[in-house]
Amino acid sequence: MTGLIVLGLAVAIFVAVFVLSSRPGAAIAWDRDKVGIPRVMTPVEVRLDDLPAIVEALSRGSSKTRFAALTFGTPDRPSNDDALNLNLTVENGKVGFDWVLLGPRNIEDQEKFKAFARARGSEPVSRSMNGVSYLRVERADLVRFTASIVTEMYHLPATEPLSLFHEGFEWPQR
Repeated sequence: MTGLIVLGLAVAIFVAVFVLSSRPGAAIAWDRDKVGIPRVMTPVEVRLDDLPAIVEALSRGSSKTRFAALTFGTPDRPSNDDALNLNLTVENGKVGFDWVLLGPRNIEDQEKFKAFARARGSEPVSRSMNGVSYLRVERADLVRFTASIVTEMYHLPATEPLSLFHEGFEWPQR
């Protein structure tokens, strides 16, 4: 029985690697609040002016797991390994911003993010789920706060393309 489980995991890993290598920009995702089978997600390109609709769709979604992960690079560090990850998630019925401490750049820039948030009147709250730590900010002007991270903290233009990975709501909106 153990041999079948190991074989199943090996096949799943092989399939995931094959799918990821054939779909540029794709990522493997697991549900943050439970253990389950990972799935492959392909990003959709969005801009900051899409944020109000993304947050609205995220708020209206009915799925237990709802998130919008925005990823982007900066000119000084264009490698995919240095991509930043900005997450909008629903926790306890509230949409909030999560600075997930998983990718190298997010870990490296966490103090910069804390100072940025504090300068705008928010105190990031440290949380952890399934062994992943993150800093959460909940505020009324979530769209403006998220956009300002891209334009003010990282000095990118508002027209900068972002990659959106999402679950629990429909995008693009119909």
